[in-house]
Amino acid sequence: MMHRIQSQFGILAMALIFMISCSKPVVVEEKIKQSNFVYEDNVNGRIPPPNNVIESTNFYYNENGTLSSATVYDDTTASAHLLKEINVTYANNKIVLNTFLDTIGNVTYTISFNDKKQVLSATLPDSSGLYLSYFNDRISSIKILPSGDEYLSFIYDDNDNLLQYDLKVSGFVIGRAVLEYNNDLISNEFDSRFFTKDIKFIYLGGLDLMTKLGLNYGKSTQNKLIKRTEINLLSGQVAELYNYGYTLNNSSDIAKRNIRFSTDTLFYQFKY
Repeated sequence: MMHRIQSQFGILAMALIFMISCSKPVVVEEKIKQSNFVYEDNVNGRIPPPNNVIESTNFYYNENGTLSSATVYDDTTASAHLLKEINVTYANNKIVLNTFLDTIGNVTYTISFNDKKQVLSATLPDSSGLYLSYFNDRISSIKILPSGDEYLSFIYDDNDNLLQYDLKVSGFVIGRAVLEYNNDLISNEFDSRFFTKDIKFIYLGGLDLMTKLGLNYGKSTQNKLIKRTEINLLSGQVAELYNYGYTLNNSSDIAKRNIRFSTDTLFYQFKY
């Protein structure tokens, strides 16, 4: 059952491989040009640095600062294999992402939004995907179609940090995520409230894709996430515990982020 809880919390990744998080209107002076997903140890036969890159994401921007395209390779060498490519088309009330995935080919996603630039849905051509509702400019529900599973009971603090939300599957609330923060402020593209080992790919290069598209999810997290606890509500036991860490560069920008859980640690290195 614990495995089912973890798998269901990762259902967003299966529904859409590229998104969910929240964003806020923060001006980012220096854009991240590359994000490298790496191993930083050589246990279990892993390749140690400097050849330890698992995925390298490259971001390309329009003149107004929004994302124009992105590529994901399996390393940083000239002979690297292309894993994913995204090209973005902007319209008045929607954004279309034409995506190439080396595993399945071309896939098109459509992001719809309201006059506040709040994301309303993120769907495939058959209308399957995510549908979002808001209350007082905060996410109140995320419904997944066609399954009908839902994230609900969102609880926030006075800084708009998401403290808790539940997972409802087949009409039953079976899981809960409890989030803890420190007092450090963080820019919106680093918002990690939904970032786990199962759903890491719903971020692009470990970063919030919706922010890079100029969209938002209403009011968003202000502080750095430091801990996430996933609870199996059927047994009352902890299904997984995540700890998040951040390393700054000389300009006080986040140069690296790590996420530690029961079986491993993930690292993302950012280049500006």
